[in-house]
Amino acid sequence: MPREALHRFEEGGRRFAVDPETCFCFECDDVSWDVLAYYPQASVQRVLHELGDRYERKELEEVLGELEWLRSTKAILPAMTPDKFAKAFQVERGVRRITVRLPKETQQVEERRRGWFGGATRALSDPARELGRDAVALLLSRSLEQRQLTFAFQTTPQALNPDLVADLCDYAIRMGRLSGKELTASLHLTDVALDGAPEALKGHDVCVQLDVSDPEALARHLRPLAGGDRFSLTRLAKAIQPDAPGVTGRVVVCPGHAGLADVVPALHEAGFRVIELDLDGAFIAHPELEPAAVMAAQRECAVYFAKCLLARRYFRLDPITALFYRIHEGKPVARIDGAGTNELAVDADGVVYPSWRLIGAPEFALGQVREGRIDEDQVRRFEDVGALTTAPCLTCWARNLCGGGCVAVHHALSGSFRRPHAAWCDAQRSWMSAAVSAFNLLSAQGVDFSPIYAQLTGKRGGGLRLSLWSMARAALQMTVSMRPLEESDAEMLVRWENWNDAGYFTFNPRGVLMATVYDREMDALHPQSLDQEMVLTRRDGAPIGLVRIGPDMQHAGLVHVSVFLRDPAHYAAEDIRKGFRLLVQEAAKQQEFRRALAYAPDREPALQAFLEAIGFERAGAMREALYLHGDRHDVGVYALTFA
Repeated sequence: MPREALHRFEEGGRRFAVDPETCFCFECDDVSWDVLAYYPQASVQRVLHELGDRYERKELEEVLGELEWLRSTKAILPAMTPDKFAKAFQVERGVRRITVRLPKETQQVEERRRGWFGGATRALSDPARELGRDAVALLLSRSLEQRQLTFAFQTTPQALNPDLVADLCDYAIRMGRLSGKELTASLHLTDVALDGAPEALKGHDVCVQLDVSDPEALARHLRPLAGGDRFSLTRLAKAIQPDAPGVTGRVVVCPGHAGLADVVPALHEAGFRVIELDLDGAFIAHPELEPAAVMAAQRECAVYFAKCLLARRYFRLDPITALFYRIHEGKPVARIDGAGTNELAVDADGVVYPSWRLIGAPEFALGQVREGRIDEDQVRRFEDVGALTTAPCLTCWARNLCGGGCVAVHHALSGSFRRPHAAWCDAQRSWMSAAVSAFNLLSAQGVDFSPIYAQLTGKRGGGLRLSLWSMARAALQMTVSMRPLEESDAEMLVRWENWNDAGYFTFNPRGVLMATVYDREMDALHPQSLDQEMVLTRRDGAPIGLVRIGPDMQHAGLVHVSVFLRDPAHYAAEDIRKGFRLLVQEAAKQQEFRRALAYAPDREPALQAFLEAIGFERAGAMREALYLHGDRHDVGVYALTFA
């Protein structure tokens, strides 16, 4: 039997398959499970021959057709061209994140000389403030083309000076703006002492994190966290979740032992909306922990999380939510740890490290920020880590979900930051199987993931994006599919667009007041960057039309929709109407928009009938809004409101 191209596994009495490259996953019945033992290496005739005595030919052909359709949409088994292969090995340049471990705040007297012959002067210096500003300069100077940066501080509640941190946050954000960067400041408070901690948290370390994009009034929010006070869970939840614009908080638990199954329920019931289990930190601090036991406890946390989502009790639990997001969006990650390339850290003495998790390990020191010195050869050692360059990862089905793991964990468990520990890898695969299973089951129950995904993308959002999961789920229920536009579509688009007077190409509601026909045509042919444009295809991959969805910049929750079908007869096809209706509904659920507007010139009655058939209602007309062939035409406006 040939080697499987799609990984099959059983979890909780159910069968699933996942593509190691795209991370697309789906549940299998008996027929698809057996077909996947041969597909895609074996020919169709071979599959029919091998399984013909167990299943009807029609069933086998239907499964093969659905798999071929998934393949044509690139949901599974994408073709690896030489260009894509080479691009996958390119190192992403530029530091995105730097963490500073602030020293104890003191004022020191320094002697400074003025030139060669000048006398010495005595001046006060503040090492903590100066170190923070030096680290900001290091981040901005090494960020290169990166535009979205994070500047993180590490300290303890006892050493926290709210005014100093607020000042450094404000300085970092202002310097980022001047450099053309979007910078978020983050505060990590370690060793948080709890008063009357529940039994579930005993033996575990509790930390908190505040992310700040607007530093105004930050000091006021930090003061309740300063000092040596002990916090009750309720008080801590209120302190780090101030419901203030530009400030978000989370509680982070670093397990000290494998008994963490009750940690998440205890924190959730106390009112925390964002919870993180720092399993990497646990293995670094306690390398004697048994990975299988820790991951088994995390699976129990995932079960509780799934039950809450089914009950519509939404909160964010990392790393589970982040894994769900990668599956949902179709975003495989070949390298999850940016140590040395996209991340740096500075300790209290100004020593630079590849990651804050490696602070204190002298063999990983990269330089000294106060001396302006970085060893570039040491930095380059971290360019070849991750799933693509780690031997055990190359044959692991979970490589693009795990991303190669954390280099500090590998160093703690195996003694080498490039070599993962075998028991740790086994445990990772075990809990990721459970996560893939949970994601499929929750999706089948109609769980809306958008409230928790909004916390991942809300501050950095850039318009409408339809996920790979939803595109495939929508298309499985119809005879047409959709995929993003590609460079290879250029020749087809030229044939479709040239001399085509369909409203999709000649009308744009954003350009109604433009004076010339040329301006209108150019704006229609080159959509705004926030628009999502896709190709509509048959199951066999044959393109049949285009669809474009874009957010309205002035009105939240409103989107604009345009559709074009190459064959006018397709506007009346019931299967295409059904599929497009489902696509719009899925987009509304993901992106949380409440109303969609579609436009159809009166000279295109087939398009107008198509919109009405899928649920749009005529809301009015834009009089003489389309100028075409020397005449002005009315354009019908159609509206669809979502519950």
